[in-house]
Amino acid sequence: MITYDGFDLSPYLLVRDIGRPLMPPQEIASMSIAGRHGAYFLEKRHQSVVIPVEVVIFEHLDMSYFELKRFLAGKLNKSEPKPLIFDDEPDKYINAIIQDQTEIDDLIRSGQGTLNFFCPDPFYYAIEDEVFEFSSAGVYIVNRQKGNEYSEPLIEIQGTCSGGSIGVRTPFTSVRFSGTLQQGETLVLDSQLVTSYIVDGYGNKRSANQHLDSMDFPFLDIEENEVEFFTEGNATIQKATVYARSRWI
Repeated sequence: MITYDGFDLSPYLLVRDIGRPLMPPQEIASMSIAGRHGAYFLEKRHQSVVIPVEVVIFEHLDMSYFELKRFLAGKLNKSEPKPLIFDDEPDKYINAIIQDQTEIDDLIRSGQGTLNFFCPDPFYYAIEDEVFEFSSAGVYIVNRQKGNEYSEPLIEIQGTCSGGSIGVRTPFTSVRFSGTLQQGETLVLDSQLVTSYIVDGYGNKRSANQHLDSMDFPFLDIEENEVEFFTEGNATIQKATVYARSRWI
């Protein structure tokens, strides 16, 4: 019922319950104003999620119970969050890492306990992402069909720029690059990390943030989004690729 970092744990443990909340914890920022009832709403943010998974471990055919515990510890021990997939939602993953104690109540040849998966990013992402490709500058419609929350896309632009500029514009955002982009290089705009860089033909990266006129990176709503790729002066766009990073709360 669980795949973690590409490894199917189902043959090695029985999942009794998964504590998935309806929504991530909601953090509300507000401000009290003298003479006014209540508070002034500022913003709402999704907090990190902890997913408790109650499991039972049985002695395996190929290893003893205690050997199995050591085996599972090795599979669950990660230095950073990794994709966690539940088989009742096989098209989605959430990045998670084990936190807190992992105490297992040992019986004769079995044990039971709770694995707490900490998810710093509270969103579930599409395993097969929605990808949109365009062959030149212009205004296009990006129609997201997956997810229930706005997404922060990764955009790759192949072309050239020398003394001109390349930009991406939506009804609510606009960002323009005015640095040098040579033939065979790719300009990358990462809305999730709010950063940009150029990848050369050998895979080497160099920052492009200093050549942007703003850090107003685009986001994509559910369904139709108008996205414009434009050039000014001595610049061309040969191919633009939008990785939607569609996601769910």
